[in-house]
Parts: sequence; C-alpha cells; structure tokens
Amino acid sequence: MTDTIYDVAIIGAGPAGMTAGLYCGRANLSTIIFGNIFDSNLAKAGDVENYPGFESIQGIELVEKFNKQLGKYNVLQVPAYINRIIRDDVFRLITENGEFDARSVIISTGSKHRELNIPGEKEFNYKGVSYCAVCDGSFYKGKNVVLIGHGDQAAKSALYLAGLCKEVLILSNLPEIETTAYRDQILAQPNIREFFNVRVLALKGKENLEEVEYSIKGGPPETVKTDGVFIEGGTPNSVLAQELGLRLDERGNITVNRPDMTTEVEGVFAAGDVTGGIHQISKAVGEGACAAVSAALYLKKKKARKTKT
Repeated sequence: MTDTIYDVAIIGAGPAGMTAGLYCGRANLSTIIFGNIFDSNLAKAGDVENYPGFESIQGIELVEKFNKQLGKYNVLQVPAYINRIIRDDVFRLITENGEFDARSVIISTGSKHRELNIPGEKEFNYKGVSYCAVCDGSFYKGKNVVLIGHGDQAAKSALYLAGLCKEVLILSNLPEIETTAYRDQILAQPNIREFFNVRVLALKGKENLEEVEYSIKGGPPETVKTDGVFIEGGTPNSVLAQELGLRLDERGNITVNRPDMTTEVEGVFAAGDVTGGIHQISKAVGEGACAAVSAALYLKKKKARKTKT
C-alpha cells in the first residue's frame, strides 16, 4: 500500500471509465484507473458504425484513440482488477498488486455477454453472431435473423430488429412469452415469429453463420436458415457494487440518480453498461463524463466542509 490517497479511483477501463478518467484528469484530480483497456467489450468489437465522428472504425482502434487522449493527463492506469473494497474514512481498494486509497469511486465495470457455450458460437462471433441488436442490427437490413432469449430485453431487441429485418425468429427456452410490457407489440408485428420450449444446439456455417440447429421440447434436431443470430441476456458486473452496499435493480444493474450518476453511497458513482439501459458506446461516454463531473463537485464540497471545521 502506498501513502497516496487519490481523489478518484475508477474501476473499469472501458469507454465509460476512460471518459471519466479524461474528465478527472482535465479537472486536475489525482486519478487512478483499474482494468485492462484491451479487455473491454469495445476492444473486442469489430466494425463500429454508430459512434459519432467515425463513419466506421474498429473497436480496438477506438480504444487506442481514447487511451492516447487520456495519456495527455496525469492519470495512473493499473491493469489489475479489484478484489475487495473497504469503506472507511476513505475507500480502500485491494488488488493482487497491492492496496490503494481513494476519496471517491466511479464504478464502470460494464457487463458480460450471455454465452450459450454451444458449437459454432465462438467460431462465428462477428461472422453472423452478435450480442447487441442496437449495435449490429443495421448490418442485417432486409435479412432474416434469429434472436435467442426471453424477457423484456429480448422483446425490445426483437422489436428493434423487426423495424430493420425481413423476419425475426425468437427462440425461447420458456413455455410462453415472458414480457408484460411488450407482449401486445410483439404479437402485432407480422414479421416476428416465436418458438417456445427451445434448446439451441449449434450454430452452423462455412465462413459465416448460415443456420441454427435447435430442438423443441426435447424433440429431434431441426434447423433454420438465417443471416444472423442475436443472443440476448447479458449480466452486469456488479459484484463490487454489492460489496459496497449499493442498490441494484432486478437485473443486477447499479441503481443511479441520473444525470449525476450518484448512488446511495456518498462518494460512489457509476457509469456505463453496469447501470443498465442501452449498451452503447455513446451512452457509456456520456455517463462517464457525468460521473466524473459529479465526483469533482463532491470532492470540492467535501474539501469546503473540512475547511469550515
């Protein structure tokens, strides 16, 4: 452990975390970022065509641009993960490489995709397999796609895709529609079909994905031709948030007060995919900026209170 107490500790080095780091650095706050920038969902993405300012850019290239800009400021990057956080007079962050203290924390730990762990899933990643309808739906305009998932998130994605694609086939492992808010809209869409009690067995193709193999109610394998598959149902990386006592919603996302990105724990802010909503780079960047500004204001007020006493 060092004697340094950082103004802000940012947990997570995706677009939300790096943006928060940029704003904190520009505000002359002593800042430390934990995480590997090359391990974020953005770094693993293929073509990005919906981030303002770039007609098309590789995810890894955008990460490198973020990082280069961040390098202009005195922000320490530690490619380590937080094992524990202890809340006392300051926040003590414990890693495999040591312990670090900070006066405030921004959690931007993102989310992880739901993986089916079936043959063909990894082979056709970004070759017909996507985990984000809003990100990649435009690549499938006028085509047939399969959406694997259930619940409100899958329903919203199916409705979004229905506005772009020729046909959307929903494969659900549940016996019926599991969405109250979007049930009528789903049923009203002529280009959405649903199969229930489905177990997806494999994703098949040559260079790109061509078909999905599945079974209904344990019956014989069937296949359906498709141009793409969208897998819905990711989970937020909110374990550390639970340890801090932050309130989570029913999906495990950190509950925040927008637009300040404050949480119910004083001095703790959150931004990006871990707060729920659409998983988009622009959304993460905006929330990262808001969280950083809020952290700066919090630290200023805290310093003013100490000066008065």
